[in-house]
Amino acid sequence: MLSRIADSLFWLARYTGRAEDTARILDVTFHTLLEQAQKRYGLRWDPILSMAGEETLFRQFYSEADAHNVFEFLAFNPNNPSSIMQCITKARENARKIRDRISREMWEDLNGLYFTLGTFDPKEETAAGPHRFCGRVIFGSHRFHGVTDATLPHDEGWEFLRVGWALERAEMTARLVDVQYRNLLALSSIGGTPDSHQWMAVLKSVGAYEAYHRQYHSPIDPARVAEMLILNSQHPRSIRFCVTEMQAGLRAISNTGPGSYANEAERLTGKVLEGLRYDRIDDILRGGLHGYLTGLIQMFNTIGEVIARTYFYYAAVA
Repeated sequence: MLSRIADSLFWLARYTGRAEDTARILDVTFHTLLEQAQKRYGLRWDPILSMAGEETLFRQFYSEADAHNVFEFLAFNPNNPSSIMQCITKARENARKIRDRISREMWEDLNGLYFTLGTFDPKEETAAGPHRFCGRVIFGSHRFHGVTDATLPHDEGWEFLRVGWALERAEMTARLVDVQYRNLLALSSIGGTPDSHQWMAVLKSVGAYEAYHRQYHSPIDPARVAEMLILNSQHPRSIRFCVTEMQAGLRAISNTGPGSYANEAERLTGKVLEGLRYDRIDDILRGGLHGYLTGLIQMFNTIGEVIARTYFYYAAVA
């Protein structure tokens, strides 16, 4: 497979995944805030910018992190490279470059989502709230994933999509748990009791609310929320599950068997996965959750860079 095709497939997956993740967090946060006291509003919008990794850029355009400004910035702002509209635009552009290597149904579905989102008026949507817009993005991403799974051969190209989706989800889940865990524990210490509505929102942001109750059969507990989103081997948005998918995809690309690795990306992925398999949440919390998750995020960034150097870019010959 040509490197440019692999590159486009990898980023096609990452951009669609990033758009969905951002839409999920925006939608859940907005509806959670409707149930909270006004005094909590300022405490809840800043973390979303940290999760998106665009807090510094946001401050260049807006003076206050309120519902209107954050939604406009993360959903529509063309100056934000990680806004939902920019992600869908970039995903469509990557798909356009490789139309001969993806299915007709994939192109039509993603192209249709792009034009559908383009009909939304930013001013109207920011005034009405994010639910309608975010719902289109979330279900559009789900539909695209299903169409891709059903119509694209599960060959080398599919594996690059698989790795891109998994890497994007792993990084976003790590950011979500890191930022929200620290902020919600701080709010709990101020108020004296845990805020179950906001912990519920964390789970709903990654579609894990029902799964949490099926597994634990207990009220929401911060440590168990962290355990599910970091170490659970079965939930599709847990960090461990995503890293398992990354390893399987990278091994399929290089045709490497268990217990070995063919390149640095596989070595680093295997190293992270072994830690996730044997770590326990009590040990992680005692050692410091923030430092643990910061290390994972840095490792995911490194893995993405190594994948690019290994498969997408080639050094110039002197």
